[in-house]
Amino acid sequence: MPTLFPEDYEKKNLPKKRKLIKQMKKDTEVTALSIALHAHEIYDYLKKQEVKNPNGLFVEAFQYASTALGVPYGLIDEAFLTRTPLTEEELFEFSKAFNPKAQLPEKSDLPEVVITIDFYSIVQSLFEELPEYFWKKYKKEETLLPDTEVDSYHLESLLQGFLQEVWHKTKEQLAKPSSQEIENAREMFLAYFYSNDQKHYRKETQEMLLECLRKTLQQQSKKLFKANEEVIGLLEKGQSSAVSSYVYDHLFDWTTKEFYQRFLRSVVKTKNLSVINRLLLLYQQAETSEIKEVHDWLKENRTIKNEAKPVLLLGESSPKVDRDTGEILEENGPSFHAQEHIPIVPYFEREETEGRLAVRKFETNPKQLFTVLEKMTEKEIVFEELEQSIVDDYRIHLKSGQTEKEVLIDLVKCIVRSEGNTFDSLTNFENDSVVFVIVMIFGLEPVSLDFDILEHLKSQQNGKMKFQQLLQNVIVKSERFLESFEQRFVEKEPVKIRESLEEEIRRAKELQALAVANIATEKENKKEQKAETPFSMDDYLQKVKETSEGKNDEDSD
Repeated sequence: MPTLFPEDYEKKNLPKKRKLIKQMKKDTEVTALSIALHAHEIYDYLKKQEVKNPNGLFVEAFQYASTALGVPYGLIDEAFLTRTPLTEEELFEFSKAFNPKAQLPEKSDLPEVVITIDFYSIVQSLFEELPEYFWKKYKKEETLLPDTEVDSYHLESLLQGFLQEVWHKTKEQLAKPSSQEIENAREMFLAYFYSNDQKHYRKETQEMLLECLRKTLQQQSKKLFKANEEVIGLLEKGQSSAVSSYVYDHLFDWTTKEFYQRFLRSVVKTKNLSVINRLLLLYQQAETSEIKEVHDWLKENRTIKNEAKPVLLLGESSPKVDRDTGEILEENGPSFHAQEHIPIVPYFEREETEGRLAVRKFETNPKQLFTVLEKMTEKEIVFEELEQSIVDDYRIHLKSGQTEKEVLIDLVKCIVRSEGNTFDSLTNFENDSVVFVIVMIFGLEPVSLDFDILEHLKSQQNGKMKFQQLLQNVIVKSERFLESFEQRFVEKEPVKIRESLEEEIRRAKELQALAVANIATEKENKKEQKAETPFSMDDYLQKVKETSEGKNDEDSD
């Protein structure tokens, strides 16, 4: 319980708090004050609240605490960075929201600090020394398709965590420092890494840190992945037939969980490639990215950089594919049985080119995502108490009581499954693979796949042909789904200028029927009046007068 802050100090920020504690254990007693008081040991504190990824949450927690307590964010951040505990008295002293006597220093430039510590060398050494698990702590839980490796990390949290390590190493290099020496080192540290307001990184420092981070992550990826030297050798020799034969002979390599999921992650990134070229690319790289031939980049007004490194693949010419079924009608491009005349050509990744960027990204919230998905199906969507969501000929029955993400995943599953009539195990696996691709794009948790299906496929006589068609179907269905999603995502509600002919006819008939009914009612009323009201001369004369006036008006017109 707070002693200086009022008991209801969090009242104005309850929505933010509810969003924050959703990621903690149910009976958590976390408050803005407790977060600030444990800022120096925030990792351990959040783990006690059963937070799965404290590295991705502590920045949000600090932001909430700063807002609710009315204290500068930098006060809490500095406690975290220097591992110095805060007290409620210190927090209240700087709380403009609850302490009318709070005197915060006006923003001003910090005094010039002569930096005598080689922070750059410390940074370089830490990027080499820190173990791999340090970086993994900041990896985003959801499996996305980031444009770069850096995008798959909680970047702000990672940089703050890294700078904390820099500060510890800085203190370690001071031999038995006095309190004044530590304070001097702290001022140098802040002056080197932060701008004058201490809320943002210095631009030059941030660029340096990001560049070091990119190189480190690239090196880690290369250590984990070994390119297939045999495939690369055949490509360099220009032996296209041998290349095709190798891929076909080793096609079942891609039935393993690791290889198949790598293929699924590549589906959207390599949209313009045939199946065989996608596999050839994955033999050479750990993860794929957008890659095209030179003439395709030139069409997009992009040029190849001077020192760009090409990736060798087979020449492409789009095969004829049934867009409804995904069946290959005519294989015009490189196939698994290519002849010698198929050329081997250089391809270049987007990062090896320069020019105007034209990359479209989807930025949606769960509600908007649900609305767009709802437009993609003609079936009625209903929520019911079910063990699992199902789809029939007329409705999509979604399981109630789920989280937003679970509902979205189930809706994608139902839409994908509703497009086909066959429900054998291989088709179900194919549909689940398509769902795997789509939910990754939306930043949702990938669905689990039954790899026993692929193991069974390996034992069949025509297993390779079926597996090849499976890969093709997954590509076509995924691309078709995302094209449909994009169309509905950008479309606007049509503005109705006038009704259609059918609607006008229907409306006219309704008005006619209404008019007939009104006439009948009026006649009935007149009959009743005649029966109930005796005829009088005054009425007759008044009627004649009205009729005469009406005729005169017509004559004057």
